[in-house]
Amino acid sequence: HEENGEQKKYMGICRLPGPSQLHRRLDIIVVPYAEFACALLYFTGSAHFNRSMRALAKTKHMSLSEHSLNCAVVRQRGVKLVAGTPLHTPMEKDVFNQLGIPYREPHERD
Repeated sequence: HEENGEQKKYMGICRLPGPSQLHRRLDIIVVPYAEFACALLYFTGSAHFNRSMRALAKTKHMSLSEHSLNCAVVRQRGVKLVAGTPLHTPMEKDVFNQLGIPYREPHERD
């Protein structure tokens, strides 16, 4: 069990039914509604895709995390001085639109 602000996360192991009874990792994440799109984007993309999206945001004086997409971010020598203002992104498509790139379905994020 882990808490980060309003996000709550459970990480555990489950055993699948059936003859093989395979064990699988199970993560359950509960996020505030305002963070849903950014959290969904983060947890459905590959590590490479997430890094690319964050790098793009950085070039636009923004920051992207599993919590929010922020604008008016001020950095100096790679250090974030001003965290910026969270943008209204109720849907994943809104995150892509704010970054000025076409929407990609989850299966296209690798």
